[in-house]
Amino acid sequence: MIVRTAPVVRPAAVLVTGLAIACSTSAAPPIERIAVRSGWARIADSGATSGAYMEIANNDTVAITLVGITTNDAGAAEVHETMQHDGMAHMMPRADVGIPAGDVLTMAPGGVHVMLVNVRRTLAIGDSVRLRLRFSDSTTVAVTAPVRTP
Repeated sequence: MIVRTAPVVRPAAVLVTGLAIACSTSAAPPIERIAVRSGWARIADSGATSGAYMEIANNDTVAITLVGITTNDAGAAEVHETMQHDGMAHMMPRADVGIPAGDVLTMAPGGVHVMLVNVRRTLAIGDSVRLRLRFSDSTTVAVTAPVRTP
């Protein structure tokens, strides 16, 4: 006499298979190669100098370089870095700033930041500054930075 048994179905195997199917059919949102977050700019009087700060995430698999910033809200937008020398803080212009693959450049007071030279209007809380970041691969990213106090 031959006895046939039904195959054993293991709940864990069914669950894993179901998850694999669910994951393969759902569309994940696209990841931005360059993501800018937490942007803000300092208050300033018209004609004065202000600063803008942000985090720039390089979500790509290759390094990228920030090579320029433009704005219509100031006479010039320059990348600077605050450095200590002989106990004194000095701001040095930076022609470019590299961002390694998978890394984040944090622009903050006392470090790398954007100098807004000769702002064209008073920057008050509630206003915003529009910046266009240019990268070494010709990518540009538009940023709107709200004006606030530190």
